[in-house]
Amino acid sequence: MRVATFLISFALAGCTGISTFSNAPNAGQTSGSAQQAYFSAKPMRLFAAAAALCDGPGQTVVTPNNNEVRCESLPDPESAAAIILQFNGTVEALPLLIIAFAGRDTDQGYLVTADNYIRVPQRSGPAQLVRYNDPLTGEKLAELLSAAGGRPL
Repeated sequence: MRVATFLISFALAGCTGISTFSNAPNAGQTSGSAQQAYFSAKPMRLFAAAAALCDGPGQTVVTPNNNEVRCESLPDPESAAAIILQFNGTVEALPLLIIAFAGRDTDQGYLVTADNYIRVPQRSGPAQLVRYNDPLTGEKLAELLSAAGGRPL
């Protein structure tokens, strides 16, 4: 399933719950369908695979630092219009569908947070990060972290 299709389905299902956190949150500090897992060391293959899978049209890999990778995707025009209208966005900067992996060292191991959200630029002020609490999405992210060798929280 493509990242855009995956995220747009929850975007149009009535997203709720606007929240933000910078880089990797502490254990248990997630929102929406985000999931966390501990690894014995930084899962280089997980971060590399996340970047490698972000190769579709309108997708961009963003790595703001060594412990974070995001796949940012443009929604199709109809979905973008619906998101802009629903969340009071702007057409000057289009919304982005994002799947992010962020990690950091802790006393219990390397903590990775897998997150997904829509970034909606606003007419004024900072962008709104919209998260949807979908049990199926959360389950899939937890399975992904587990398959990569993590111990899900």
